[in-house]
Amino acid sequence: MPYFAKTTPTLTLLVVFATSLAVGCGSESAPRKSAELSSSVTAPTAENERNAAESAADGIAAAAVAVEKDASSDVDVAKQTEPSGLRQLPMAEEKPKVEDLVKKTATGVSAPESDAGPESDAVPSATPKADIAAEEPEPAMEDPEPQMSPAEFLSKQFLPPPGAKRLSQESLLWVDRKSNRVYIDGYVAIDRGALEMFACPVGSKEHESIVAVVAKSSEVHAALLVVGAKTGTTAMFTPNFVPPTGQAIRVWVSWRDKQGNFHVEDARRWVQDTETKESVEADWVFAGSGFYKDEEDGREYYRADGGDMICVSNFSTAMMDLSLASSADADSLLFRPFEGRVPERGTPLRLILVPIPVPTDGPPPELTPEQDPNVKPQETVLPVREGKEE
Repeated sequence: MPYFAKTTPTLTLLVVFATSLAVGCGSESAPRKSAELSSSVTAPTAENERNAAESAADGIAAAAVAVEKDASSDVDVAKQTEPSGLRQLPMAEEKPKVEDLVKKTATGVSAPESDAGPESDAVPSATPKADIAAEEPEPAMEDPEPQMSPAEFLSKQFLPPPGAKRLSQESLLWVDRKSNRVYIDGYVAIDRGALEMFACPVGSKEHESIVAVVAKSSEVHAALLVVGAKTGTTAMFTPNFVPPTGQAIRVWVSWRDKQGNFHVEDARRWVQDTETKESVEADWVFAGSGFYKDEEDGREYYRADGGDMICVSNFSTAMMDLSLASSADADSLLFRPFEGRVPERGTPLRLILVPIPVPTDGPPPELTPEQDPNVKPQETVLPVREGKEE
């Protein structure tokens, strides 16, 4: 096949493409050249082929120039129609990344300001509150006052009772064998609410006891034995109720008010009967509680050390109990603190326990005023420590 037979279709396509470009770009010479090229295709020769190629190249060049002119004219139109007040947006590569803004804001670094000035609607950066607080000097922290234990606090209030011997360094418990008295230091735990106890060891049943003392029930038991008191039996509930027994013990409460004035009161006057509204009249008796053996360690423990020191409700574990029937059921409690007679909570005090002689058929024993359970103790039983802390 001759060479021109292979190239003519290709040249024809180039001519048609150039013609279409010239027409689209608005060239006036393109149609005329296209017609001339079309007529020359009918008699294809080598010279005609060269002429067609040159014409196609000229058409393509003309089309490129026309396209360039149209593009530049569009840019000019855009520049002319752009408002003068339109703010310049940053280039794509100049836009700060969202992650960078978040990191800078979190660390307190302001984001870069826009070129638009104060009227820009960009969100202004704010200094975190943590940085503001860090700039302000913090007040110096004061060291908290150390908390004193009840034993430490009470030891700073009163001196030991004169003529008495302390039984334990861990407790505030003294015995005066000459006066047949037992002294125990404590404080007012509650001044209202239902009662099960009059007095309990610190850290046991303060929520239902008027007085909390710094001594174990077993220690008070031993002290009463030292002054000659006799134990009895605790209350029994089956098959029938049997009240507690034992030697009666008079309990006195001594304290000082905020002005330092001395007060002493029969402890029964601090306990009010919820039915009669009167203070209790029955005496406390030295029931003696009891011991139980722990199956795990094989040791014996005093039952009243759990809190049942001087009870107003009957318990089979009581060291001292009222010599009457008094339910321990929460819904049937008979007693409460006598409001107006019991000083405010936290008031330091000293209990004075005096055994009441057991009645006999013979003449009553001769007692000194200190030994007589019906005689109020004097102010000398509660000496104030110099420089005591309020």
